[in-house]
Amino acid sequence: MKAGFASRLNNWLKEALTDNLGIKALSLVFTLGLAFAVRGQHDEQQRTIPVDVVLRLPAQEQKRELMTTMPAAVHITVRGTTRAIDPLIQQGIAPLELDLRDGQTTRLALEPHMFSVPPDVEVKIVDPATIDLAWQDVETHRITIQAAITGTPVKGYQVKGEPVVSPAAVVAVGPRSQVELMQFARVAAFDVSGLTDGTHKRRIALDPPPPRVTFLGPAGAFVEVTIERRQTQAQFKNRPVQVVGADANFTLSPVAVDITVVGSPEVVNALRDEQIVPHVDFSQTNIDFAKTKHGALTLPVILELTNAKAGGIQPPRITVKW
Repeated sequence: MKAGFASRLNNWLKEALTDNLGIKALSLVFTLGLAFAVRGQHDEQQRTIPVDVVLRLPAQEQKRELMTTMPAAVHITVRGTTRAIDPLIQQGIAPLELDLRDGQTTRLALEPHMFSVPPDVEVKIVDPATIDLAWQDVETHRITIQAAITGTPVKGYQVKGEPVVSPAAVVAVGPRSQVELMQFARVAAFDVSGLTDGTHKRRIALDPPPPRVTFLGPAGAFVEVTIERRQTQAQFKNRPVQVVGADANFTLSPVAVDITVVGSPEVVNALRDEQIVPHVDFSQTNIDFAKTKHGALTLPVILELTNAKAGGIQPPRITVKW
């Protein structure tokens, strides 16, 4: 009887272990996987997560400027269960808001309690843990607007003088260390390519100011450039001075002057010495030579030319005696 029972037990065990073996193996794998998954949800892990930074800066009327370049994000190392940390990685952590509205804070200490994390997550490390802040007063300075020339006018013409800018200055607002060093604001270069004689006026945009500096008023300025025929000059030495407007026995001191003539190249280059006739004019002196037999007078030397002019006369005045 015992032998029969043992035989039946052996057959039952054999069938229990070998029947539907594939289904039993699959069930075992599923059970083990579920067990590991549940266990993993309760396992602790440590991860580093970025957190965006939001700044609340002073109002404009406080005239304070933050000079420190702030990080766009800080990194925190957190520890907690996988179930708690995974959503933080997927959805992120609420931005860190830093209140700097007083404009005086010089050091920020970033503490774990400042971050919004679930109760079962612990902030272990904050990087950076502190941030040093530098501030400056905001000042207003009036600076000159500078214009430049580019290009070349039509052949035979040139730019006369310097560009005229209107308005001549702009108001710069920014940190003291920056606006104090600004000597001028610039506009884009005025292109004179293809221009001939005349006055040319354009509105040109201001170049952007440096970082943290703003310009008050219009974003551009009017620039005026004058184009004239190209000028050249020639010197004529020891040209005798004549007296006009009176008839008397005159003595001149000196009797000759040096003259620089300025004009277009084609006019100046064609001039000859005999065409350079400087003179002094007695017609405006109202001297009655019949009553004033002797005298002396210092008069300006005059040179009259067509399509050219005297750029300089040395000496500009001479003494005339009679």
